[in-house]
Amino acid sequence: MLAESPAGNKSLEALRITRPKEKTRRKRNRVVVRALISLATAIGATTTYEVYLRTVGRPQTVQMSMVVSNRGGQPGVVLTGSGYVVTRQKYITIGTKILGQIVAEPIEEGQHVRIGDVLAQIDDRDYQAQLRQAAAVRDLSASNLRLDLAKAERARHLIGGGVISKDEYETAMNAAEVAQAALQRDTAAVDYAKFEVGQCVITSPINGIVLHKYREVGDTINFGGQIQAGGGATDIAQLADTDDMRAEVDINEADIAKVSLGSPAIVVPDAYADRRFEASLVKLYPKADRQKGTVKVEVQFNKPDLQIIKPEMSVKVSFLENQPQATQQLRITVPKGAVRSEEGETYVWTVREGMVQRVDIVRGQETETGIEIKQGLHDGDVVVVSSAANLANGRKVSVGTE
Repeated sequence: MLAESPAGNKSLEALRITRPKEKTRRKRNRVVVRALISLATAIGATTTYEVYLRTVGRPQTVQMSMVVSNRGGQPGVVLTGSGYVVTRQKYITIGTKILGQIVAEPIEEGQHVRIGDVLAQIDDRDYQAQLRQAAAVRDLSASNLRLDLAKAERARHLIGGGVISKDEYETAMNAAEVAQAALQRDTAAVDYAKFEVGQCVITSPINGIVLHKYREVGDTINFGGQIQAGGGATDIAQLADTDDMRAEVDINEADIAKVSLGSPAIVVPDAYADRRFEASLVKLYPKADRQKGTVKVEVQFNKPDLQIIKPEMSVKVSFLENQPQATQQLRITVPKGAVRSEEGETYVWTVREGMVQRVDIVRGQETETGIEIKQGLHDGDVVVVSSAANLANGRKVSVGTE
């Protein structure tokens, strides 16, 4: 029994699990913890940087405008007024001089027409018949004239030989003269019949736009027929001349001395507040309105857009300074949204290399389109025109234009 004991102990030793030393395990745990801490720190820094880029560090989006100097800039506004779009010839009502049924009317309200375009056509069959009848009568008169002229010629020879009396000779000569007058009368009747046939086709005498149609196809033109309100018995359509578009404005008589013929103006339709049209004063009415204390004037559009400018539209008219070219100086003008005031100081934000910089300025005259800058800016500078609240010197902004 004693001899087997060592062998048994050796078997137990073989079944025992060998564990690592405690010191090595602790060292490995500390390495893992440090690695996890470093990883967490890196992730946190990356997240913080991303948040920074998406919020505070992101370039702020603003609208910008480049400063451009020009001679005289935008002239100052000396007078403003409200009025309506008209034409030089006001409105023309086109009618017919004959009666009949309308068989064609190829126009619609708002359609632009040119000189000679057909507005309406009246049934001309009866007028064509009258023309043929008048032509037949004229031909008969021409035949009678040839016969009477031959008789007069024979009478002239016979009177010389004493074959016929003087009374017979004078009768033959008078018959020839009567035949001549009859031919002239009947020729005039043919011309009138042709005129009536020509009046069956009504054409436009101007380049213009159709304002109203008083008739439709099938309507009969007669003095007792039904007509639309505002039209006469023989009226076809009302046109406005688009070759000379104008704006009619009432000006306070106390301000009339501020403008004169040729004064430049800017016309802005109420319906298109972002559109501006250059114009000039072309007409001053000869008398004032006693009740309103105003004087009526007209300004002519230089280049009207007929897709926008329409008769009777409401417009705002701004009369500008009429400065001679020789007296105009280079001016720098910026949009009104670019100029800011704070604690008595006036400044703008300029953009250079993607960063904003505050620049103090000296402002000049304010017009409807912007503000003149007398000091602080130069031609080619870029200014911020949007109302950005978080701008600061050196802050990055995204590039944009107005």
